[in-house]
Parts: sequence; C-alpha cells; structure tokens
Amino acid sequence: MRFWSLFTRNIKETCRDVMALAFLLAFPLLFMLLFGAAFGGSNSPSYAVGVVDNDQTEVSQGFINNALSEVSVLQVSTYNDTDTALEKLRLGNISSYIVIPQGFGEQVSQLWQSKQGNISLDITYDESNLAVSEQIISIINSVTRSFAGIEIPITINTNPINIESRITNMDFTAPGIIIFGLLIMIPTAGRLMLHDKETHFLHRIMTTPTHPWEFLAGYASSMVIIAIIQIIIFILLGWMFGMDIIGSIWLAFAIFLLAAVCSIGIGMVVASLSKSENQGESLSWLFSMPLAIVSGVWFSIEFLPPYLQTFANLFPYAHAVSAARAVITRGVGMEAVSGDVYFLIGWAVVVFIVGTILFRRTMRS
Repeated sequence: MRFWSLFTRNIKETCRDVMALAFLLAFPLLFMLLFGAAFGGSNSPSYAVGVVDNDQTEVSQGFINNALSEVSVLQVSTYNDTDTALEKLRLGNISSYIVIPQGFGEQVSQLWQSKQGNISLDITYDESNLAVSEQIISIINSVTRSFAGIEIPITINTNPINIESRITNMDFTAPGIIIFGLLIMIPTAGRLMLHDKETHFLHRIMTTPTHPWEFLAGYASSMVIIAIIQIIIFILLGWMFGMDIIGSIWLAFAIFLLAAVCSIGIGMVVASLSKSENQGESLSWLFSMPLAIVSGVWFSIEFLPPYLQTFANLFPYAHAVSAARAVITRGVGMEAVSGDVYFLIGWAVVVFIVGTILFRRTMRS
C-alpha cells in the first residue's frame, strides 16, 4: 500500500507540473526533429565561393554562368582580381575562390573537338575548415569535368591559406566547445534566481526599497565573474590540448564574454517567466540545447540547410562561434568580426531590458 500511495502521488505531481511533463516528452522529440532537419533527407549544405576569370572568353563565362552557378550548393560571386577575392576569403565572406587561368577557353574548345587539352584551375581555400574545403574541391572537379565532357580528373592547384600555421581539428572545434560551455549558463543563471524565489529569499528582499534593475545587476555581476573564470579555464585547456590562437586573445576573450552575458540574460528572462525551479530548468535546456545544435558549436554551420542557418543567425551563438573561429583560426581583427560583435552587444542589451521588465512584473505580482 505504501508503494501504491507513493506511486500515485508521484504520478499526480508529475502530471500537475505541465511544463516539466512537456519537457520530458518534447525534449527528445525536438532533438530528433532538429537532427532530422539538419542531416536527414536530401538536404544539402551551401558554400560561398568566389571566381576570378583571367581568361575572359565566352567559354570561361559559360563555365561560370552555366556550370558553376547552376550547382545548387554553390553561391558564386565573381571578382575582378585575386587580391579582392583573397580579402573576402580572409574576412570569412567566402569559403574559397577559383582562378580561371588564361587559355582555359582554348583548352576546353580543343576537348570539345576531341583534341588533346589540359584543363587546370587554381583554388585557394580556408584550411581552418578542412571538411568544407574537401567538399568544394570535389564539387569543382566534378562540375568542370562535366562541363568539358571528359572523364579523367582535371588539374586543380590548391592553395590553402594559413600555411604558416597548421590548422588542427582542435583549433576548429575548441571555440565551439567553449561557446557550448557558456550556453550552459542559461540554466545556471535561471536556477539561481528560481532557487531564491522558492526559498522566499526574494520575497524578503522585496520588502526593501530595491529596484528591479538592482536585483538583476546583482545576479548578473556574480554570474559574469563566474563566466570570466570559466572562459579563462576553457582557453587554457584548449591551449593545453593544442589550440593555437592566431589572432588577438583579447578579442576572442571579449567575444566569449559577450556570449556568456547573453546566456546570463536569457537565463534571467526564463526565470522571470517560470513559476518553479523545475519549470525554469526545463525551459532553459529546451532553449539552450537546440541552439547549440544549430549554432555550429560541433560542426560548421555551412552543413545545415539555409533555413536553419537563417534561424541560427537570429540568435547570438552562431555569431559568437563564427567570430571566435575567425579570430582564433584566421587571425582576423575587429574590422572583420565587428558585425558579429555588435550583434552580440545588441542581444545582451535587449535581453537585459526584457529581463528587467519581466522581473518588475514578477515583483508587482
């Protein structure tokens, strides 16, 4: 009988907490839907590539317009010279660029006439993303052979940037892992506020002449100190495991800190919307884990379908991952990641304003 009483009591308590019950049922389903959308079916990634046409013939223009541009996974941009294309590559606007050499059209025309011909292309790519570069080279090889009507492989001269520093998998994955660690601050920040709410600590503090922003500032400042310690530990561990920071460590640190501030703010918003610690915990994980999947913390966001990339770019973490990787693996400066940094600052400001408004309503109620 005691077993049955405890059993029925726990079932009733679980069913009463609708938010927690929904989390238990919806969380695995949401994960399956996200992974299915990202990697299932016939979804194809998209790659931004540049083309420099040094041949300037009808054949080379036809190759660009009727072959490369027709490939659904390629987003083709043309440039007048290699200096412009290289700058776009270093800034992360494209994944690689192709140089069509002089004589390309003549060689292709000879092949079309069943004569001997030798096709060569130069591809410069960002070696910080090894998987993407391999995919692009394979696609260009296949498209060019199809355009020329030949079966034998063509000559592709590859030129990876960052030759002076060997890019390892740790260099690419470490920034994403750090952002994932900072994403976990969403449930941590929410849990801190909700614990004080359930223990009635906030009720006692509310009897004092304290403003809502002071509550949030007090919680946020303590969490920021923890975030700073976390970031230092993460960077040191990454360095110990082989992460090589080519760019400014201070810029990378600032990007990580802004991501942490966004996580703290989101956690406080979730806490203001939740009625219990269990609800807050469920909402926090339901928000943070899907964002980790689509923000590219474990893999390049370019492998996701375009609509998921658009969704991810609405939130701060895809910008933080992209900017941190650009600084760490390509050594870019503030001018290259300023858009991402300003986006992170804007998100942090907005989320704290929303949190203050929601917390004020909580205090009044």
